[in-house]
Amino acid sequence: RYCQHCHGATGQGDGPVGVAYKGVPNYTSEAMQALNEGHIFHVITNGKGRMWPHASQVNPEERWKIVRYVQTLQKGS
Repeated sequence: RYCQHCHGATGQGDGPVGVAYKGVPNYTSEAMQALNEGHIFHVITNGKGRMWPHASQVNPEERWKIVRYVQTLQKGS
């Protein structure tokens, strides 16, 4: 609901809004794979760059589930 329009179905930053924004990260890139789970949670909560914060839309438990999903996408699984 909140991610795919920018990050794309597979996390490669190729969603329709992500293509227009340019610079949406590809989760499978080496730089993104180096991010720890706390950093990912922080970005979901507080936003970063053009990504708006999602703390008011996504509760902490759901954010941790998103972190795990992002980590799955990073592995290409």
